[in-house]
Amino acid sequence: MDDVSSQESDLVIVSLVRYADACEPVRRHSDCPFAVEQHGQLTCHEECRGVIASLLRRGRALPASGYQLFDARQLRLSELPGAPDVSWHTSSLLQVVVAAARSSPLRQDGGLNLRRYVDATSALGALGARGVDPDYLVRRGLAKTVKLGLVVWLRRLLVRSDNQWRDWEYADSWRVIFDQGISEQASTSDYIEAAMTGPIADRLDAWIESAPIEDVLLWVPPQASSELKSTDSAYEDTELWAWLVERFTQTYLERWSLASLKLEYAFVQGFLMPKFSTELLADRIVAREEVATALADRAMITDEVVDPSTMSSFTEQAVALREDGQRNAAAALFDAARRLKPADVAVQNNYAFCILIDRPQETRGLLTDALARKVQNPAVTWCNLALVERLLGDRDAALTACEQAYETARDDGNAFLWRQRDGDWVVEDTNPRSWAVSTGAELERLSDPPGNVWAERLERLSFLEPLETSSDPSSREKDEEDQ
Repeated sequence: MDDVSSQESDLVIVSLVRYADACEPVRRHSDCPFAVEQHGQLTCHEECRGVIASLLRRGRALPASGYQLFDARQLRLSELPGAPDVSWHTSSLLQVVVAAARSSPLRQDGGLNLRRYVDATSALGALGARGVDPDYLVRRGLAKTVKLGLVVWLRRLLVRSDNQWRDWEYADSWRVIFDQGISEQASTSDYIEAAMTGPIADRLDAWIESAPIEDVLLWVPPQASSELKSTDSAYEDTELWAWLVERFTQTYLERWSLASLKLEYAFVQGFLMPKFSTELLADRIVAREEVATALADRAMITDEVVDPSTMSSFTEQAVALREDGQRNAAAALFDAARRLKPADVAVQNNYAFCILIDRPQETRGLLTDALARKVQNPAVTWCNLALVERLLGDRDAALTACEQAYETARDDGNAFLWRQRDGDWVVEDTNPRSWAVSTGAELERLSDPPGNVWAERLERLSFLEPLETSSDPSSREKDEEDQ
């Protein structure tokens, strides 16, 4: 009997494997005798899910390394110039919409940024052709992004009378809305807090939920007499749309929100049957083991640090502000985060980076403290400290910092670092070791007498691995939060 039972067991296992090979996690076969209906949709029996989910990709053409091929940045850079269209990757289309949601609808001269609006509406149209509802995407998936971008920009508009946007037709209307709960001396952190909780947040939520999408994209405020319906969207629905956005715009799982990681795990396990099409979700495949590892890592994050998804939003907004030449506004954003989570060394590092050029003396103390607290990827911090010492006139300390950056830098991975070009300070996406070598060589040439240690390193570096820099601040790599 034992032999018969063993043979039957083997037969069941082989059958399950063959069935799993032909089964997609979001499209179960109706002829499966173990299939059950859950929430009106067909799914696997509870006891089958774990086994089948672990075997779903067996025998597929996609190699294991394929899970690592998704790179949101590279996908966006690979698109042809011009307005987005249906030929673009889902990730690229969503990145365009996210960029519009967090940026001002006005140009630097105060005129309407038509390119931003045309690109955003074109991307929404292309996503709509793939079954993504533009209304739900903006109102549910990007509400937090819209509010963060709006309040950071508005705070600068409302507290300063000498900026180029002072004549904006909607400035007074927004001032009336925020005057109801914000004082004239309010900081950026006060504006962010008001946008996330309280009566102003409720009004912004109702505006995003009720206003035409065009008004949300153009930041057209609600009229004082207008009736805004309350937001009755389920929290789970908002999380689902936020998951879709993060899934295709954030390459690294460590930057996803905890809610998105849980939804992804439920999806790869076969527990989640999302409303999005199979073809859409297949544009990115995430290995179950990767999601499980990210969830385990997230469990180690304490309440003393900013949630990675929130940090990512802050960083992206700061990049947009720096790109517009608004260094002080970008610094204020991270100063707000620093007030919320003073123990978060990554936030402190980013704040120091933003004020480095304008306040090097203050920056020196912040960076030194970050190194003492064992900041992640110290090479980037040493690069920033080298620039601080150079600005303060201490060439020997700057060379020492360059040496530390050179010794601790990883071979792979870029980061945002300051560099002077034609008299202006710009942010470049570059390798920390390359930055340290080129800066060290420049400092060495100014020494008396000049040395040749860094010159030889520069020559070897240029021969073996050419200096790779990009003046495009949108070219973000994994180390952007370790500046």
